[in-house]
Amino acid sequence: MAMTAAESRAVEVDPLFNLQVMGGQYFFKRERAGLTGNAQGLIAPAIGFDDTWALLPSLSASYQGTKQVVDLVGSGSIFQEQMDHRAGLRLIITPGGAGGRWRLKPSMSAKWELLKETKDEEWMDGLFDYYKLSGGMEAEYIYNDPYSLRFGFDYFQTWFPNYTSLESQAALTVNGLSRSTELVGDRVLDTRNFALFAGMDGPISDRVILEGSVSSVYQDFYNQPVVDDAGQPTSLLREDIYTTVGLGVRVPARLTRDLRLLGSIDLGLGYNTSNQNSYDAQRLQFLGFYYNHKEVKAGPSLRFFIGDEKRPITASVSGQWWLKHYPHRPMQNESGTYQTDRLETHSYTASTSLSYPMTDHFSLLFNFQYGESVSNQKYEEYYSYNYSVKNYLFGFKYEY
Repeated sequence: MAMTAAESRAVEVDPLFNLQVMGGQYFFKRERAGLTGNAQGLIAPAIGFDDTWALLPSLSASYQGTKQVVDLVGSGSIFQEQMDHRAGLRLIITPGGAGGRWRLKPSMSAKWELLKETKDEEWMDGLFDYYKLSGGMEAEYIYNDPYSLRFGFDYFQTWFPNYTSLESQAALTVNGLSRSTELVGDRVLDTRNFALFAGMDGPISDRVILEGSVSSVYQDFYNQPVVDDAGQPTSLLREDIYTTVGLGVRVPARLTRDLRLLGSIDLGLGYNTSNQNSYDAQRLQFLGFYYNHKEVKAGPSLRFFIGDEKRPITASVSGQWWLKHYPHRPMQNESGTYQTDRLETHSYTASTSLSYPMTDHFSLLFNFQYGESVSNQKYEEYYSYNYSVKNYLFGFKYEY
């Protein structure tokens, strides 16, 4: 009993609580919304048993009332509101104790995301609501504290419980004809996914830090048959492989005693290869390798830290350019007629934010964002490709 009591006293719990609430207004194309809000919360206590074992459970939830454009099915789907809930558990094992250079991090999590396409749609009735279960392992080698090499794998599975019948997919049909034959059927968006990833960071000079990452995700759409050039399902099932490479440069600097700066530039490359085709039944048009696309992202950011080291005023500005190109998907003109040029979209975003600490745990927040999408796709009867969106939000954050 004495030994058990001694062991229980050795357990250390470091609680973390974060709550952020913001309200404001967004503008989509020429629409101006009323006052909307975003909120998110996180509970994540760190439980340390000794120098070798630690446990990190977490619970989080968020709500977004600002309109978003999300790419779930390969085109810009507009969602009025979004809510998600997540529970996670991560074990951190440090072989060799406090002086060990290796960290082994097995983890598992569950997520439930709800998406409302219209304001009058009920929660949990959304066509694209989904569940996600995942588990994996990450290994980290700290070669020069705090810089490290990381690699690992994940397995995760997604289910779209409301995407189960032709009636629920009415938005994807016109006059009884499917606009996307491959998306008609029961649970055709459900996937099994296998991911491999690796990353590193480290200094390349006294004032420059380099970060790099690479990942590849294999997606098995086990309920989605590949369609042929007549728009009919075959015995093959859809398989996608999405590969990304990222590179970032960080430049921290102290300008004065009370002013610090962190500048960064990020570059990302991605390519999705898929064996799935599409068939436009309205225009009797076969579209091979419909979901293949490449992406390029790049953008700078500046973050300023003003005043006290522990509770600084934080101000940031950032921007990003994003190119998405579909090498096998022809663009359409205003009437929907297919052209010879391939579909391509350029997106531009700019944002600025301010965090002003009022107490040790309480801060005021302000955020402004502007985004614009420009595409050669002119047919927008069902999806938006050319639009601008902006929003401003203000609120508070409480951290403990």
